[in-house]
Amino acid sequence: MMRGKRGAIVAIEPETGEILALVTAPNYDPELLAGKSKGTNHRMLEETFGKPLLNRAIQGNYPPGSTFKPSQGAIFLEEGVLTPSTALACHHGYPPLGNRPKCHSHSSPTSLIPALSTSCNAYFSWGLHFMLDDRRYYPSAAVALEHWKQRMVSLGFGYRLGIDLPGEKRGYIPNSGVYDKFYKGAWNGHTIISIAIGQGEVLATPLQIANLAALIANRGYYIRPHVVHSIGGMPLDSMYHNHQPSGISRENWEYIVAGMAGAVTGGTCRAANFAPGEIEVCGKTGTAENPHGKDHSAFIGFAPRSKPRIAVSVYVENGGFGAQFGVPIGRVMMEYYLRDGKLSGSGEAIASSMEHRSISYLNDI
Repeated sequence: MMRGKRGAIVAIEPETGEILALVTAPNYDPELLAGKSKGTNHRMLEETFGKPLLNRAIQGNYPPGSTFKPSQGAIFLEEGVLTPSTALACHHGYPPLGNRPKCHSHSSPTSLIPALSTSCNAYFSWGLHFMLDDRRYYPSAAVALEHWKQRMVSLGFGYRLGIDLPGEKRGYIPNSGVYDKFYKGAWNGHTIISIAIGQGEVLATPLQIANLAALIANRGYYIRPHVVHSIGGMPLDSMYHNHQPSGISRENWEYIVAGMAGAVTGGTCRAANFAPGEIEVCGKTGTAENPHGKDHSAFIGFAPRSKPRIAVSVYVENGGFGAQFGVPIGRVMMEYYLRDGKLSGSGEAIASSMEHRSISYLNDI
């Protein structure tokens, strides 16, 4: 399904942290890097348009866009700056900044669960503003941002997760020093509001985004993602079995799960609902703004809602809205796995459509 596209798919078994799928596109024939011509072929691949040697699944640093919002909702709940019933205004955007970031049409005011289901930019902008700028919580925006960053680190962002593959990148979560240097100390939550919706300076790998889906599926912890199941019949080191806690309560994660379930049944992820009444799917779209061209299409999800067996992230460079590529590809991945290698008629049609849809790329970055 990634033929003719750039990006990545990562699927994880939440219960174990085992990698079920790790796809990077474009790819190459590994036999090119064996034998007498491997040096020549390596140089050729280095110069090939699209950078096929780049393992985008673990080395692609991307703005996560709205796939980031579940993490923000959980943080704001745990910090106490919002409650599940806090209703906030959205006038097609975030009102205090002239309705920027912009948002689409939905009911207002909105609370957490519908904000996740409809992917409301204003709601999460309000949350960051309260956390950084309301002095009831922290003495300064800088102190608040350091707490925010530590929360993000606990969720698996801003550092290498430690997958058993070489070359993993760490993504990027900014700290207060970055903004102190750039703005000479004159900044607040509004100055950096875009980080609340996975934009601005925030970067993540598709692996980190899939790991977030696995963490949510587990209601608050993840297990280090890994490819190897065992070595010589011996179990893996304990670091591939230990629970990595998020520091956020299971109760608060349940609200995030409810919002992601709503996104599938009646929100921005309806195309992921492959088995209504049979398998409850949770998901979140992402449309990541791209300064170099068309927006990126992203999706995170897991299924079933109860006792999840698969968590997935999809990231398609220049794919546009999350619903254009991210959601349908993610839906096929989950359905194929949960139906033991089979797809429904509609699933087959979606898979065929994705296989035959290509994206034209004008640059090589």
